[in-house]
Amino acid sequence: MKNLYYPILITLLSTVMLSAQDYTLSGTVENASNETVSYANVQLLKRLDSTLIDGTSADENGRFEIQRVPQGNYFIKASYIENESELRPIEVNAELVLEPLRLNEGAQALKEVVVISQKPRLERKVDRLVFNIENSALSDSDIWDALKRTPNVVIVNDQLTVKGSAAVGILINGRKVNLPKSDIINLLSGTSASDVEAIEVITAPPAKYSADDAVLINIRKKSNLVAGYNGAIYNRYKQGLLPKHRVGTDHYFKGKKTEFSINYSFNHDREIVKYTDVTDFVENNSVSSTWIAEQYNRIQKKRHNLSAFFDYDIDPKNRLSFSTINVYQPDVARLYNTETSIAGDTLSGFNTLNDSEQRDLNSSYYVDYVRQLDKEGAELSLNAHYTYYDYERKQNLNTVFLGLDDSPTGRNDFTTDAEQRIDLYSVRGDYGVPLGETSKFETGLRYAGITSESEVAQQGFDRDRPGIDPTEAGNFKYDESIFAAYASYSGNWNKWDVKAGLRAEYTLTEGKLDVEAQGNTNDYLKLFPTFSVQFQPAEDHELKAYYYRRLERPRYADINPFRVFQSNFLTIEGNPDLLPGDYQYMAAGYTYKNSYSVEVFYSPNKNRLGQLIFQDNDTKLLRFVQENIMRDRSWGIDFIFTKSVTAFWYCYFLASVFDDKYVFKNKGTDERVEYERVSVYLRSNNSFSFLRDKSLTADLSFTYIGPGLANNVKMDGFGSLDLMLRKTLWQKRLGISMGVEDILNQGNEFSTRDYLDQKGTSLRRGENRLFVLALRYKFGNTGIKDNYKSKAIDERDRL
Repeated sequence: MKNLYYPILITLLSTVMLSAQDYTLSGTVENASNETVSYANVQLLKRLDSTLIDGTSADENGRFEIQRVPQGNYFIKASYIENESELRPIEVNAELVLEPLRLNEGAQALKEVVVISQKPRLERKVDRLVFNIENSALSDSDIWDALKRTPNVVIVNDQLTVKGSAAVGILINGRKVNLPKSDIINLLSGTSASDVEAIEVITAPPAKYSADDAVLINIRKKSNLVAGYNGAIYNRYKQGLLPKHRVGTDHYFKGKKTEFSINYSFNHDREIVKYTDVTDFVENNSVSSTWIAEQYNRIQKKRHNLSAFFDYDIDPKNRLSFSTINVYQPDVARLYNTETSIAGDTLSGFNTLNDSEQRDLNSSYYVDYVRQLDKEGAELSLNAHYTYYDYERKQNLNTVFLGLDDSPTGRNDFTTDAEQRIDLYSVRGDYGVPLGETSKFETGLRYAGITSESEVAQQGFDRDRPGIDPTEAGNFKYDESIFAAYASYSGNWNKWDVKAGLRAEYTLTEGKLDVEAQGNTNDYLKLFPTFSVQFQPAEDHELKAYYYRRLERPRYADINPFRVFQSNFLTIEGNPDLLPGDYQYMAAGYTYKNSYSVEVFYSPNKNRLGQLIFQDNDTKLLRFVQENIMRDRSWGIDFIFTKSVTAFWYCYFLASVFDDKYVFKNKGTDERVEYERVSVYLRSNNSFSFLRDKSLTADLSFTYIGPGLANNVKMDGFGSLDLMLRKTLWQKRLGISMGVEDILNQGNEFSTRDYLDQKGTSLRRGENRLFVLALRYKFGNTGIKDNYKSKAIDERDRL
């Protein structure tokens, strides 16, 4: 199947690029007093969907000119500081000199400007929520921290979910930018949110995106169009038990036909996490022994993020782009010190020291071509991609066993060397065409090929102990091919806004372990419909409903059939028999005055992927195993309040009440288990602006997750209270942020297992309370457009 990549790539990239006649627009920008406004921004937008396609800035006399504009229908507008002109429709079929673009009544000289309006912090659209963070205290955080405060987004222990789904894709400026889940934190925590205008949570993804994306998050950057150069340097420091530090720089250049940006950051993170695991091992339906493991984890990471993006406008209708993203971790050191005490056995306990070192490289390359066709609004886009992923991890695990008198009685020392190399290839083509003034049709094809090879070598095990029989040496090869096609439609009429689509994906997989005679093969064809509708019967009332079906394919590391020991009785295991998870989500809601909302939802799922915890009562092992949950479903109701309470206070509040049910098989007895629990999720974000120029802002956030379910464990409730302050100086060139995360230190997590032959508890204590200090300084022409964007591909989610 991999060989199909090459002819498809050659076919798509050989599309002929045609030229077309174009014209020049010119005019002036004036204020309400008919005075010209110097250096105002002018933007040219598509008539169909108001997409920004070109722009410029006025000169010192208020004059502007936009060249090489193709024939067609457009909108044009001017803006200066916080003031804009009306959106003016124009038709271009010859050289055009426009009547003056007049700014609103708030247009004044720079030193006298008064902001008279502001975008609502939260906007609702037919398929998404738009969370505007520009000029908030989040601006000097990184994107990862901004996501933690975004409505509908939940991040717990660096695991990102939206509406209960971990199948979350990332976009930047509307372009598909899925990031590998293992690198989401690495990349987004290394990228400043200073140039982010809004974060869009797309709850009903269009059919053009991979079926792996149950939900999309679009990070929308600010977009000015003044040519020139700008840059920034930044530094972000966090202090918990150990310091965490990041330094970085961004650079951007825009010329007449080219745009280029390069972004680099270096992170040095240190973290301490403590666990207490209590396991009651069962024999003949009664507790035979109790093992209490106190684990101290110290993790140190050094990481380099480097990305570069180059765009070249061949002519007004053709754009060619090259991109690369690189995440390199040369040094990840983990020290796991576990002291296990035993009651009711021939030993009093044992102590394990696990010294682990890791290195990994994730390097991706992209080429994009976009062609504006002769029909206004019609577009053809082609993309080719390659990712190389290389991972190595070595660990030395040394255990000392203690007799009943606490004296050493023996040792068990062994080593594990693990490697994984992955190559991802993909090629895709998309075509979009308007159907009249208010509708659009899109379709496309995609092929992806994946090759993964994993190796493990383990030596020194005490094989006289029952249950200790790991693979001494193994090589696991995995190949996957995905063929996809889609069609979608969007339209709006008066009070209605509709999006609908259908995607088909055929997947072929093959896995082979060299020490086994037979491999695993699987192939399947699945259809993925998506639909969303919004109706506004009156100005203050809005109704909305949506539905989608998606799947989650296993991560490549999770299908490796190897058992890795973290301590002498705790193992982490992959599963080559994992099936893709099947997800469905449906919801309907009502909003009053864009401030008060209620939404009911129902989500039935099959084969959800997750890491389940099982105790093996025969071998006295605590196993963390990748498994499919047979079935799960969630239904509930969300109550949302979002409003600018005063001119300086914005409030967002969410209360969600839901019922979760999980059905899975117990690993030891193969019996069916059902978990069900009603839970609550509370979220409050309050943003405050101080001083006349609003240069001092504050964000106060509170999150509470009630007692609930997480795969095959029951979780106690926990919460977090965060405060962040931000001050800008020197015409907003310098930003200083300071704050505290989890002020009350309530983020510890306690879970229990108590069913059939499973009896245990786990307490996680991380560095929850963190002091944060961030600085960012901008230089150059700080008003120019930043074309920063991050690229990735659907299959990279599973690295």
